[in-house]
Amino acid sequence: MSKSHDTPLMNQYRELKNRYRDGILLFQVGDFYETFYEDARELSRILGIALTSRDKKNPIPLAGVPIHAAETYIARLLAAGKKVVVCDQVEKPSQARGLVRREVTDIITPGTSLSPVALPDNQNNYIASAILVDGICGFAVMDLSTGEFCAAEEHFPVAERMLSGLPVRETILLQECDELVNMISRALPDSAHEPIPGLEFEVREARRLLREQFGSADLSCYGIENKPYATAAAGALLSHVQRLRRQRLEHITGIRLLVPEESLHLDSETLRNLEIFEPLRKDAPVTSLLDHIDRTNTAAGGRELRAWLMRPSRSLRVIEARLDVVEALHAGRALNRRLREMLRGLPDIERLLARITGSKAGPRELLSLADALERMPGIADCCAGLETRLAASTLSELRLSTAASDLVRRSIEPDCPSHLREGGVIRRGFDPDLDKLITDAEEGKRWIASLQDTERTRTGIPSLKVGFNRIFGYYLEVSRIHLDKVPQDYAARQTLVSSQRYVTPELKEREQKILAADERRVELEKSIFARVCEQIALESAVLQRIAKAAAVIDVLASLADLALEMDYCRPEMNESNNLVINAGRHPVVERLAASGFIPNDLILGPHDRQLLIITGPNMGGKSTYIRQAALIAILAHMGSFVPASSASIGIIDRIFTRVGSSDNLARGQSTFLVEMAETARILHGCTSKSLILLDEVGRGTSTLDGLSIAWAVTEHLVEDEGRRPKTLFATHYHELTDLALRNARIHNLKVEVKEWGDSILFLYRIVDGASDRSYGIHVARLAGLPAAVVQRAREILDTLEKEIPAIDTVSVVRRGQLPLFQTPQDPLYERLAKIDPERITPMQALELLTELKNSLQDASG
Repeated sequence: MSKSHDTPLMNQYRELKNRYRDGILLFQVGDFYETFYEDARELSRILGIALTSRDKKNPIPLAGVPIHAAETYIARLLAAGKKVVVCDQVEKPSQARGLVRREVTDIITPGTSLSPVALPDNQNNYIASAILVDGICGFAVMDLSTGEFCAAEEHFPVAERMLSGLPVRETILLQECDELVNMISRALPDSAHEPIPGLEFEVREARRLLREQFGSADLSCYGIENKPYATAAAGALLSHVQRLRRQRLEHITGIRLLVPEESLHLDSETLRNLEIFEPLRKDAPVTSLLDHIDRTNTAAGGRELRAWLMRPSRSLRVIEARLDVVEALHAGRALNRRLREMLRGLPDIERLLARITGSKAGPRELLSLADALERMPGIADCCAGLETRLAASTLSELRLSTAASDLVRRSIEPDCPSHLREGGVIRRGFDPDLDKLITDAEEGKRWIASLQDTERTRTGIPSLKVGFNRIFGYYLEVSRIHLDKVPQDYAARQTLVSSQRYVTPELKEREQKILAADERRVELEKSIFARVCEQIALESAVLQRIAKAAAVIDVLASLADLALEMDYCRPEMNESNNLVINAGRHPVVERLAASGFIPNDLILGPHDRQLLIITGPNMGGKSTYIRQAALIAILAHMGSFVPASSASIGIIDRIFTRVGSSDNLARGQSTFLVEMAETARILHGCTSKSLILLDEVGRGTSTLDGLSIAWAVTEHLVEDEGRRPKTLFATHYHELTDLALRNARIHNLKVEVKEWGDSILFLYRIVDGASDRSYGIHVARLAGLPAAVVQRAREILDTLEKEIPAIDTVSVVRRGQLPLFQTPQDPLYERLAKIDPERITPMQALELLTELKNSLQDASG
């Protein structure tokens, strides 16, 4: 920066920028937030706004945004992963002695924003922290916009699984820990991570900070008292966010210990492959599972539903309680319609509370909070007939007593403006001092209102008017034809083309009283509003419990509505290792099937049907079949009815998917390497309670290599006594079906196809048996491959089938041998098989090598 730029304003800017180098500094200059130098270039690039310059003689890059639209622009900067530092003018230019004083009033990061513009209604916005010590990982996760705060302490691989897939926007880490950085990159690929000093993770200081935050003597009631690394991570995260927000965070009222056994684990790959939250292809007609099932009527309900889908429950008690409510609402259709109507448009208590405690709320947001709270008794009354365990506890939460609504109604003017800048927010009668200021201002304005008639009578000027503008204040305006009637006590203030404006000593005195009263009124209203917000913040814990109960009711009512419309059934949940589905359907694909969806049965169990090998042509329904099994299991575990005529589902601990192929070229990983890494993760992480979906394992390499790997993987899944997970394996390797002959745990299924001539008809039914053909050429023709190419492919296939002798895999498997590398008709193979390397002499080996070489030359002609 050149010294030629050393103006007082730029010196002030540089002093602040030097303290906040890691963020874009929005520097208030009048009605704009301006940025300079590199910040200006970044702002221009990200927001697509013009880059100009300050000081034409010594240009300084400059880009700015109007303050009234700043929230929208800041949201776009956060979406780009930037930290934003807001610097405001903290004194009025008219009162400044020299340069206006400016201070940093807000620091906003992607994970700590409270702006409605930056936060999708139905999604959480998490910031996380993590520490790794001797293979144990402690981590904490917070959603500042809702007050959710949780922590965990687990062995490193378990912690990675628990974090995987969470919508974390940013993560703070222990400094200089490459292993932790790599783990966060894998588990939370969309999260920016920032190292902070290790001192921030000191356990004793973390305990003190958390106890102070929650007002507790110890942390045992939260389950983390004896979890030092979870405590350290939570304390560091709380300290970090407090420092950013510059306040105590009243709405962070407790912390929940995360336990891996609580939920059915779905890692990021499974969430992606099953299209739980997003379709694999953005341009595809298929929507996500969430898009299909989300019938919630509130923002908090949408977030709750997403949380249930992200981590479905493994507790039979929790699942059955949810299913009880869904069943009751499903049966009581009129009740459910009335309940859903009452929930429609319910204001978002959690996020309103976060903005109120964070000093970001406007007056109308307090009115929205009161509206939401006043609707709770009616919602509770509507639910009173639900005789279920969950509803009983939820109803008590909905009826919790709070003074917040009454406080808002007494203090806030119903027709108030959306901001505090000009007053008119606090109701008359709430504060005596404010009432006196309002009375003084109104008396002055009444005097001015009567002044026009008084002066017209006194001066004899019938067109005389009283007016006001922000530059000159109140004035008396006289047209030029009456200037000769102007009294001597009128002092000229402004000359216009057709008139003259005047003031009088009495008018100026009244004006000063009115403006002073208005100014004092605005300042007092701001102070009163802040006190009201502080009183509401004291009830944060109660308000959050009310909000949570309403969100849960919304989810359950929406699931009942879904079940009713789509003809879902209540699943039978148990502790067995079975997964039995009668007439199951894919919950998303069935809505897109123009000619109707063909349901299919599924029986998976620990003994004769532990692993199902499904063969048949592409487009026949194999992938849909295995995916719908997983989706039905997920819906059941979250407490939803499922798309089937009946279902009996044993509790599952994890669902793994190895589906499709996708290169990770950015990381230098091929399709096959990614495929093998995912397969390895499944084999190492599965248990007897897991469900595995395998689709075309081994297709990323040569046929023999791929078949060998698929064969070995299949054997491992049924022969490892400590695991033996329920597995659905869709494959084109028809040789794998022979494994069912040697292991009773394996069962074959095939896609039923009707064939005549050169055509096939997909029946989309999965039946017992093994398919011996892939019908690849038929599928190619259906896909629109040119007729000449299809005909040539048939010719080549006929030739290959005649020239390459088939291997009797069945007989070889029965002998306990793999057929993959045998060519018994080859004399060379037979000659080599008779050699004992331990007994042959060097001379015999040389002679044998010469003999074999001559044989090869003779064979080749």
